[in-house]
Amino acid sequence: MPELGGLYEIADVKGLILFLLKEADCILDETRMTDILMEDGLVEYFDYKQAMEQLLMTGLIDIASMEETGSYRITEQGREVEMEYEKEIPYNVRSKTQQALKKNMRRQKENDQIFTEITPSPSGYSVCCNVREGGETMLSYEVLVPDQRTAYYAAERFRKNPSLYYQKIMEIVLDEELFKKNED
Repeated sequence: MPELGGLYEIADVKGLILFLLKEADCILDETRMTDILMEDGLVEYFDYKQAMEQLLMTGLIDIASMEETGSYRITEQGREVEMEYEKEIPYNVRSKTQQALKKNMRRQKENDQIFTEITPSPSGYSVCCNVREGGETMLSYEVLVPDQRTAYYAAERFRKNPSLYYQKIMEIVLDEELFKKNED
């Protein structure tokens, strides 16, 4: 059941989905849509699924491409209907949806700039970690670990806090005392 201030009627849920797709102004996959709409208890999952099915059947939204099933966009007809629905959506629901969308987009952008790749090697597994910002590589390193479990653990830790890795590596690289000891 939606939390206090959420939507209960299928027609309202359909309007909110159209509002979300219009505000996003891009293709959204189902996972992101449910994350956004359920983050603050705006809709109930089964109401969401029913509303999505009806929106697809009426042509107000469509599947983005055959390669990206589960990714949706609003149609031109959907935009026209959304303009009518938007007036009916309570301000607090629109506001929460916009905030959740911004947070989700920011998180997606951060994730798109963080890359990890795990490849098997004769001695174990190679974990390659990269952070890009503004089209430039900020940090890139590769480390060999003994097994697959350790590789996934190392990649996940990096993905959770790449700025900490950058900071620690820079501390080592710029540590004058460390290099003085090695010169003696």
